[in-house]
Amino acid sequence: MSKKFVKFSFVVIAVAVITSLIAGCTPVPAATPEPATEVPVVATEAPTETVEPVTLNVWIMDRVGADAMETVKQVVEQWAAETGNTVIVTEGNQFEMLGKLVEAMPAGEGPDIFMNLNNYIGGHYAGQLIVPLESYMPEEELAKYSQTALDSFTLDGHLLGVPFAADTYALVYNKDLVPTPPATMDELIEMSKTLTAGDQYGFLYPIDNFYYSYAFTSAYGAYIFKWTGSGYDVNDIGLASAGAIEGLTYVKDLVAKENLMPVDTTYDVMNSLFTEGKVGMIIASPGMVPAFKAAGINIGVAKIPTTPNGADPKPFATYTGFSVSAYSQHQDAAADLAVYLGSNLPLPLYQANPGNIPVYLPVASDPSLQSDEELAGWVSQLAICDVLPSINEMNFVWGPASTAFQAAVHGNETVEKSLTDAQALIVQSIAENQ
Repeated sequence: MSKKFVKFSFVVIAVAVITSLIAGCTPVPAATPEPATEVPVVATEAPTETVEPVTLNVWIMDRVGADAMETVKQVVEQWAAETGNTVIVTEGNQFEMLGKLVEAMPAGEGPDIFMNLNNYIGGHYAGQLIVPLESYMPEEELAKYSQTALDSFTLDGHLLGVPFAADTYALVYNKDLVPTPPATMDELIEMSKTLTAGDQYGFLYPIDNFYYSYAFTSAYGAYIFKWTGSGYDVNDIGLASAGAIEGLTYVKDLVAKENLMPVDTTYDVMNSLFTEGKVGMIIASPGMVPAFKAAGINIGVAKIPTTPNGADPKPFATYTGFSVSAYSQHQDAAADLAVYLGSNLPLPLYQANPGNIPVYLPVASDPSLQSDEELAGWVSQLAICDVLPSINEMNFVWGPASTAFQAAVHGNETVEKSLTDAQALIVQSIAENQ
């Protein structure tokens, strides 16, 4: 994951990035003729509609970090106490729980409201599992959110979840080995070579992994599906474009020519060596920060350095929010909870685990965050990201793209052929599943 830790800069960047009851009246009874003798009129209040308390099943997931799930539960229960409703909270692994949704909700065994990821809403929307929430969010409330975060949960003009946190990857560095982060990849390469000796490395990341190395290809013009400004054009895929080929060639050369790291570096190996203080710089997500700090590493965070063409690498960004089940019998209450969590959860959640980058604008002005240099680093990178596409067609990208990046970086296939073959397979899969 990824510098300018001046307080003023943080406030400007954070605000820029993190930005983006129906009153019912009971009809008054019709007037009756007045009697001949005047009678004093006693004003009475019109009866108000009573809303019966409901019970909501809420699913929360370790996506926010196992150590922060209790914070989510506390805010959910806070809403219940304020509204008089009851919540039944179920906690679990994000992949297991998201996998259960498809069968559980239609069977009446799923949640009314659940934690969701933007890259899942395409499938949920196509399967008619979730409902639009835009009618529950007035314009003045929408204006308090990062527009990118809202866009990530929007399909066909419908807001399909209320976002509360973002996740991306950036340059994470050991300040004891790298006092000042490099601004360019050329500087990083030079710095890395001076630090690499024996079992110590200057720079490590899972270089043959599509998810991580995509950032460098995007700096040269690669993209998955073309963003039109209002949606994705699934007929315009940029995985095998000239820029993508140039970018993946650059990634391959970091191993083949610069010899910066082992080609088969894994996520676990990278984290283990960094935790031991044996790596100067890595590309990682904020979720690992607590473990690094617990190990005594003096970490810094900065955006990924610019590539030789002068462009910024754009890593994938994902967003976490709450969606409401189309099978819920209490959708109004569930939507009210989703909106409540969107505004009340971001700050305590970030304080519980900094792996959850806030996307709710007012959080940026909280005094407790004004001197948070790590958050400033994450926010500076979040400003230069490609949102992981939310559409269902993204499911056909992972396999071919991952295979292509591995084959190219390991030298088992030319960069051009690996990307061209991958894109052709993606196009075929999308056509077969339309």
